[in-house]
Amino acid sequence: MSDVEFRVVGDKTPNTTTFFCGGIETLRISDKGFWVRGKKIRQSDREAEIVYNSFKEWLTWQHIAR
Repeated sequence: MSDVEFRVVGDKTPNTTTFFCGGIETLRISDKGFWVRGKKIRQSDREAEIVYNSFKEWLTWQHIAR
C-alpha cells in the first residue's frame, strides 16, 4: 500500500487540490498559485488559474472515463 494520499480540502480553501505524502503536504494546486512543500512557486499573472482549470478538467475526465 502506498503512503500517497489525495485530498480535496473543503470550504476553507476553495478551488484547491492538495497532495500529501506521508502526512506532509507535497503539492498544492490552486487558481491563486502553486505550492511545493509549502513554498509558493512564482508564475505569471494568469498561469495559476489556467493550470488549475486544466488540472481540474483532466481530473474530471479521469473520473468519468473509469
